[in-house]
Amino acid sequence: MTRKWNVKRSPHFIMNYPERYTLGDKVKTIQEGDLVWWNEGVCVGFVLEVMEEPAAYEAWGLDEPSIAFTNLHPFEANFEKHPQHIGSVVSGGTVVLTPDQLEDDGVGLLSPHERNELDWAIHKARSLIDSSLKELPFCVTAILDMERNEEDWIFHFVDTECTVQKTVCFPFRPNTRDSPT
Repeated sequence: MTRKWNVKRSPHFIMNYPERYTLGDKVKTIQEGDLVWWNEGVCVGFVLEVMEEPAAYEAWGLDEPSIAFTNLHPFEANFEKHPQHIGSVVSGGTVVLTPDQLEDDGVGLLSPHERNELDWAIHKARSLIDSSLKELPFCVTAILDMERNEEDWIFHFVDTECTVQKTVCFPFRPNTRDSPT
């Protein structure tokens, strides 16, 4: 069963991030290239495309406004793959959500503190791989290790076919998931 879009479409229609995940800031408009969490804080990636107009979402075979996300880094690496490469978050696949799914999926912008932690993690991940792989794009996820009760960064370095060449996993720095007080 297809859900019907319950907002009157207009040329001024704008998609916003869920208020729940604004961290007390003003609600922001979703824009292509934004660095975000999604999949309940598991995936760290980008807004690949905001499809508000029928021509945009119908080109994807969709029948309502939607947003495409990817956790393939850097953002520019996404221009080398087909944008509709739907698949696993391990291999740079694209995930498409409708606006009414954003809150349940935990979609929100990274805070400046989280951006700093991601920058640290990217540097650390590249330091753990062979120099011949350092320029490959990579997919980023964050998983809670239930046995240790700690969160881990997981980086999957992929080739141009989005095939995983190397995976590295290491813990978050202590007490860094939330902004320092």
